[in-house]
Amino acid sequence: MNAHLRRTFYFFVAGFVSLVGVLAYWQVYVQESLANDPSNSLQSQRVQSVPRGLILAGDGETELARSEEQDSGTYERVYPEGPLYAGITGYWSTRYGASGMEIGENNNLSGNGEPETLDELLNQISGGPQAGNDVELSLDPELQRAAYDGLAASSTGRGATVALNPKNGEILALVSYPSYDPNNIDENFSDLVENPDNPLYNRATQGLYPPGSTFKVITTAAALKSGVSPSDEFEDDGIYETPGYDVYNYKARSYGEVTFEEAIAKSINTIFARVAYEYVGNQTLSQTAYDFGFGDAYEDFPLPVAPSSLGNVAPDQWVQGDIAQISFGQGPVTSNVFEMAQVTGAIANGGTMMNPRLVREVRSPDGVILDQPSSSPRENVLDEETANTLSDMMESVVEDEETTAKIPGIKVAAKTGTAENSTGDPHSWFISFAPADDPEIAVAVIVENGNEGYKQALPIARRMMETYLRGKGELPEESTTSAPASGGGGSTTPPPQGGTTVPSSQPAPQQPPQNANPFQPFQAPSQGQQTRPPNQAPGQQPQNPGQAPGQPPIQRPGG
Repeated sequence: MNAHLRRTFYFFVAGFVSLVGVLAYWQVYVQESLANDPSNSLQSQRVQSVPRGLILAGDGETELARSEEQDSGTYERVYPEGPLYAGITGYWSTRYGASGMEIGENNNLSGNGEPETLDELLNQISGGPQAGNDVELSLDPELQRAAYDGLAASSTGRGATVALNPKNGEILALVSYPSYDPNNIDENFSDLVENPDNPLYNRATQGLYPPGSTFKVITTAAALKSGVSPSDEFEDDGIYETPGYDVYNYKARSYGEVTFEEAIAKSINTIFARVAYEYVGNQTLSQTAYDFGFGDAYEDFPLPVAPSSLGNVAPDQWVQGDIAQISFGQGPVTSNVFEMAQVTGAIANGGTMMNPRLVREVRSPDGVILDQPSSSPRENVLDEETANTLSDMMESVVEDEETTAKIPGIKVAAKTGTAENSTGDPHSWFISFAPADDPEIAVAVIVENGNEGYKQALPIARRMMETYLRGKGELPEESTTSAPASGGGGSTTPPPQGGTTVPSSQPAPQQPPQNANPFQPFQAPSQGQQTRPPNQAPGQQPQNPGQAPGQPPIQRPGG
């Protein structure tokens, strides 16, 4: 009898524990995901029956998203600025789901979060409808417009840009172009998915591209940590040889004796390949990139971010050719403008990377401030002395070579990038911050297939810096500082740009598949190209596409 009672007791205990576990799973672990799932019928009904909160720009007045009551008594989401902010706001559709801040801040916008005021608590207890909270972002409306217009007017009309305040991490502008109008997402969704330009794809945070010579600031940081000085001299004969992989300068240039500071200003890839292999090494180079944010998915950021990558081969297995191509941002290296803006901001902020912030304030429907996220350091990447030295070297890039980036009366630090890829013309990159002696804005720009960095990306970044500094009263209202997008030195002859021979292990920039799920971050691109074939000797690099064995390597731009 006692044994029977014990078995019955254990049975009920097991059932009770199982019940508690199931309830905990649904109420704790997946409660938020269920509440934020647009396909949840209760969520869809709620969106239509009560207004979601406003999404506002950083001026606290410009409405990026609001709910409007219809004649039927239901609410419809409206985006007054349309495509200008679509890469940030995303959309909310009861038919196709949600994206962007609409899903990233859904708990606040929908009022599904924990009640913050007595009225909210009483309303929640009574089961009454709860209007969503308003979310004010850190975006500067004038800067956002300047960035959007710049990309729209670029040679290819495809690209992205991110600007941030390096001192507190606030995102000042974030644009992916081409964009789309979230107001008619239900009617146009199928066409947008099939559009070859992928307007639903957020190039700013999820587009992965070879960063080209903008990566040299990371290699420079690693070199400075390894004891290399800006004044150290190197002899360049136009080639750096590694087993199976030779680095050449753009247009077969040979620079002779140059300092390390001149090497970054002129973007001499052969010098960077040598410095990375002979002075820095695989561990310091890779760890410096990781410290700058490579491999980080920024999961605490409200928009999905595709992690930048150094490839699938572990750093301790890198051979000389791997280090050479990684040193100037080619081969297996992929990144996006969000990450390169973080890199630029960390250098500008004396070596400290701040946590990127897009939400400035959350307010209840009656105006009570519920949350004001504060700035906080994310990573101490460099000591202040090293960061200042690197900043001075980037300033020399503008002073000595990329002079069209100059802003009268303002010191500018920058680096161009010309990233070779397998899908067409090189991508145009530019990273910069200003004023260099007291940075207030850091910018990263990419124009897909825009060729040399000074041609397309530089003018956009310069215009963005001018716009922001003018808004801060540091430039006159009627500025005539904009210069033509010509070569460095103000002449019609392009400035010396770095260049290289790029092996076929270099990945193409990631593009989303035509039928990709727009609600999920796209996966990082496969780096399998770097895996050596079985018949390839260690250190030997594969041939370029279309290059027959024994042919001389194809020269590629890399500045």
